[in-house]
This record gives sequence, C-alpha cells and structure tokens, in this order.
Amino acid sequence: MSEDMAGAEGATKAKTDPAVVKQILGDMNEEDKKALKGWYFFDWANQAYALTVMTVIAPALMASLYNLATGTQAGDSFYAYVLTFSMVFVVITAPALGVIADRMPIKKKLLKWYTVAGIAFTALMGAAPYFGSQGYIVLAMMYTIGTIGFTGGNVIYYSFMPYLSDRENQDEVSTWGYMYGFMGGSMLLIFHLAILMGPFNWDTNFKLAVIFVTSALWWWGFGMLMFKWTPEPEIHSEMEWEGFTKTAKEAYAQVFQTLVEVKKFKVLATFLIAYLLFYDGVNTIASMASAFGESVLRIDQSMNIMLLLTVNIVAIPMTFVFGKLANAKGTKFALMLALLIYCAVAVTAAGFAPLELDPKADDNGNGVPDDAELTDKGDSTRYDFVFTWNDETGVYDMSTLYGRGYEGWIGEESKGDDAFRNAFEAHFPEPDYSVEDAGKSTLGTGLMVCLFILAMVALMGGGIMWLQERNMGWIGVIATLFLVGVGIFGASFLAGQATTSEEDVKTITEEDAVALVAAFDDTSDHRFSIIVIGGNETIDGSDEVGDTHPSVIEQGGPVDWWATTMRNNIWAPLELGVAMQWIILGLFVGCAMGSAGAQARSMFSQLTPKTRTSEFFGFFGFLGKSAAMIGTFLYGIASTAAGSRVAILTVTIVILIGTYLTSRVDLEEGIRVAEEEDAAYLATAMAAENTHQVE
Repeated sequence: MSEDMAGAEGATKAKTDPAVVKQILGDMNEEDKKALKGWYFFDWANQAYALTVMTVIAPALMASLYNLATGTQAGDSFYAYVLTFSMVFVVITAPALGVIADRMPIKKKLLKWYTVAGIAFTALMGAAPYFGSQGYIVLAMMYTIGTIGFTGGNVIYYSFMPYLSDRENQDEVSTWGYMYGFMGGSMLLIFHLAILMGPFNWDTNFKLAVIFVTSALWWWGFGMLMFKWTPEPEIHSEMEWEGFTKTAKEAYAQVFQTLVEVKKFKVLATFLIAYLLFYDGVNTIASMASAFGESVLRIDQSMNIMLLLTVNIVAIPMTFVFGKLANAKGTKFALMLALLIYCAVAVTAAGFAPLELDPKADDNGNGVPDDAELTDKGDSTRYDFVFTWNDETGVYDMSTLYGRGYEGWIGEESKGDDAFRNAFEAHFPEPDYSVEDAGKSTLGTGLMVCLFILAMVALMGGGIMWLQERNMGWIGVIATLFLVGVGIFGASFLAGQATTSEEDVKTITEEDAVALVAAFDDTSDHRFSIIVIGGNETIDGSDEVGDTHPSVIEQGGPVDWWATTMRNNIWAPLELGVAMQWIILGLFVGCAMGSAGAQARSMFSQLTPKTRTSEFFGFFGFLGKSAAMIGTFLYGIASTAAGSRVAILTVTIVILIGTYLTSRVDLEEGIRVAEEEDAAYLATAMAAENTHQVE
C-alpha cells in the first residue's frame, strides 16, 4: 500500500520539497508574512477553547454536575448529547456561510461575530456551578452557544489558508498553524493546572470561574491579532447583498448546485466521505475523553489537564515530524499512519480501569492501607470516604476523594443516591448544602455571578486591547499579564474568596463509626466506597464498595471482560493506576492528534479549487461538524444502551473505514482536476470583465 501511495503522489513531492517550500515562505514580503502570522495566532488563541474548555474542563464539569444532580454515573452520555445538539446549528449554516463568504468580502466580519459569541459564553460558563442543582443545565446551554462560536468560526478561519500561500506550501502552513495552536494551548493549560493545584485559598467554584474567564481573555487578546494583521481575501466574483433572506436562498441554491457538481470532483468526494468517517472517530475520542474519565474512571480533574499537557507536549514535535513525513512519504501516508495510531488508542482506552480497592495492603508498613493514604492536604486519592481515628480528639476524621467533600459527591436530592443516603447519611457528619453546588437551585446567585463575570471580562479585555494598540512589545505582554493577575486577585477580594479560614475537619464519633460499619450490610446499591481506619479494633479496616463503583468493572456490559483482562494482565501487574493509564493515553494521542488534523486540512486544501475555497471549506466544515455530531450521538446511544466502553470501541470501526477510503484517494489526480477548475473559472471571470469593459 505504501508503494501505491508514494507513486500516486510522486509528482507533488517535487513541488513540496522542504527546501523549496522554506525558500518560498522565506521570500514572502513582510506584509504577507504578518498576515500569515496573524492567522497562526488565531489558532494559538482559540485553542483556549479547543483544549482547556471543550476538551478538558467543560466535559468533566458537566459530567460531574450531572452525576451529582442525578446520583448516576451517566454524565458522559449526557455530555455526548449536549455536544451533538451544539453542532446542529453549525451543520445547518456552514455551507451557506461558506458560499456567502466566497461571493462577498465578509470573511472577517463573520469570523468576528462567531468569535465574540464564543468568548462571551466561554467566560459565562464559569458561573454554572453557582446555579446549584440546575448547574449542569445552565452549563449545557452556555456550552452549546460557546461551541457554536468556536466551531462556526473555524469554518471561516480555515477558508483563509489557501489565500495566504501557494498550494504547494499548504502542508507547511497547516503544520505551523497546528503547532502554534498546541503551543498556545499548552501554555494556558500549564497556567490552569497551577490554578487548580497551586497554594490559593479559593474554593473549587471560584478556581473554575478563573479558568473559564482567562480562557476567554486568551482567545480575545491573541485572536484580535488576526483581525489586525490578516487582510480580507480578494473576491473575484462578488454577490450583491439583497437582504438576509434572499441572500440565504441564493447561498443554499449554490450549496445544492455544489452537491450536483461534486461529481466532477470524484477524488475530492471520496476524500470527503473518508473524512466524514475518520474525523468522526478522531473528534469523538478528543471530545469524550474528559467526560469518560470523570464518569467511568472517576479520575481527578487535574489529571485531565495533565492528559492534555502530555498530548500537547508530544504533539508539538510530532506534528512537525509528521509534516516532514508528509514531505517524504506523502500527505496521505502521514494521515493514514496517524489514524491507525488513533485506532490503537481507542481500543486501549476501552480497557482502562481503576485497580481494585484493597483494604489490607500496606507496603510502607505505617498501619494505613495504601489505598487509604491521604495527601498532604488531607484528601483521599482512592476511596471516596475515609474515616481515620484521631488519638488526640478521640473521634474519626472524614476525608473525601480529591477533597470534594460529602456535598461534592452526594446531591441533596439526587434520586440515584437515595439508597446511599438512606443507609449511611445518618452516620456521616451533617452535610451543609447551603454553600455547595449540590444543593437546590440558586438562580439568583448564578445570575449575579454572570453579571460579575461579564463586568470583569469587559474591564480586563478592554485593558488588553488598549495595551495592544500601544505596540509596546514585551513590555506590553508583561503589562497584560500584570493586568490579568490584578484583575483575578481583585475579583477574589470582591467575591470574598481571597481569605478563607482553616476549614474545620468534619468528624464522627466512635458510636457513629460502628453504626456506619454495621450499615454496610444493608445495601450495596450505590456508586461509592468507604473505609474506616484505626480506633475500635472491631471496625478497623472495614470497607464498603458499591456495586456501581468504577473499580467494579463487571457491571453487565458486553465488553467489561476486555477491561478486566487489561487490568488483570497489564495494569495490576505493572501497578499502573488510572492516573498513569491517562498519561499513557496522552502520549499516544499526542503522536497523532495534531498530525491527523494538519494532514487532513492540508490534503483537503490541495484538492480544493482555489476559486471556490470558502464554498468547499464550508462543506469541509459541514462534514467535520456532521462527523462530530454523528460521532458523539453514536457515543451517547451506545453508552446508554451498552455502556461507555462499547461506545469507545465503536469509534475504532468508524476510523478504520475512513482510513481505508483515504487509501483509495488519488491525490495527484485530485490536484489536477482542482487546477483545471481554477483555470476555467478565472478565464470565465476575465471574459465577463472584458465584455463589461467593451460595453
């Protein structure tokens, strides 16, 4: 197969020789270089949404809020349906917007409106946890609009690429665009990891608000460089504006005409079908990883950021490596290799599983089971609830998984947790739902936080724009960071989060502990784990693990055996917990993530007639968003019907089919047809112009 691919692309390799491409790009005038750099920086900017928001924080937060409100572990399915719904608007509008942008010089105007919507609702997502038990619904609505802003804008953003450099340079331009994105996204992720794990006395909700707000400011600040530096592409044949309704009708008529004419672009059509399939799998893996980790593996939120950091650290050099591979072996070869890596990732991820909880193992001999050890902050890392005897106070101190507290795991009215509450809550410290997001709906508080966030974003964003206008170089960058830092700490004072007293340790008496252990026999119909350490010898080491706890793999799913096999033969013998499994996932996804996107974007650009770029990129975006919609919808159905592991495995089949169709694409023939279309279109336009001048 590799010989066939090499032969099909033989003629294009001479044009895309790395030295020639580098020389061509180096010889560009300063204005064109600045335009290209502005385009790169938009990728740098909107990765704040693509990585921090869309891939890491929002999916896990939405799954967590849903699980908390319902008392289930189905948050990943809910998120899959929300993401599917958010793509519907883009799927409907992308082709028409592409045609309009092709015929009217409004690419930047369309991109600006999408960007404004994305930035505003990215910031507002930070208010979702303050809406109480309705937080997951509010977050779903805000996320839908934010995702429309991001994905719709990308359709227009991608369509700039053919105007910024010649066709033979598209591999290089696309690769550098992705590398800028990964570098920008990684820098912001490091900052957000510091927010989550740093020595700040802020509650979790405020930390999340800071993450969403800074993501919006990052997108705003760096994204504006494209609007300043990158010009509106020249339009050869303009469409007259005759009102939105008529213009939209004409646009959709053109969309239908394109569907009819696509028969003449058989190679492009084959690639688009392949893209629809493999992008479905690639996008679903990236989109669902964080929610899968929260609902299926119950992984720490900070590990989701570590996952993406690992992906990006690996992806930056690997995107460059795959770019070189594309030059040496062809774009198609590099793309197919990246897709096959994704297949391996999907199969492996379906076998991820927490190690079994062991109430006896004590490797360090300190009298505390390894799985009940606490962090320096006193948080549990394996059991959901740990009760440790305190000799000084004569009571049992309660520690919770990742320090979320009882209220952070058990909803006040979550129906799915009724059995747990009825059996055990009377023996726990009295919960206080007045200050946690698990309590009843707090609409008024949430709306006030929304107004506060918008005001802070407007002030800091306006300050950033003022500094940009001054062209202060590195001094401006330092001043911007200082401005944002002052804004965050100022907001923390106004929100009452800057100074928090030492949180009281929640405790239960020995009598309650004995009663709690006695209640272990009453029910196992729950999703949590409890262990009692020290104190009364009759209960020391007693533990309870619910039937639907993530460490209990065999829960009736058709492929649970695969996760059991992986745990028994790989994870357990090597002592690899879910945290290390997550890092392994990041390593392999990083090898292929940027590479698959960059090579697919490059391959499509080479096959697209330059004179119909926005129209065709509208279809490219349409298929990409359709794939995202179809993939996540299939994930939701599969996870609801047969479990999340089955949903992950369905992705593999889809990617493999798309990979096979990609192998059938004749890239050389597709480029020839695209160039013929360009020549014919320009000849017709010039003839029409000459006729007009004669008249």
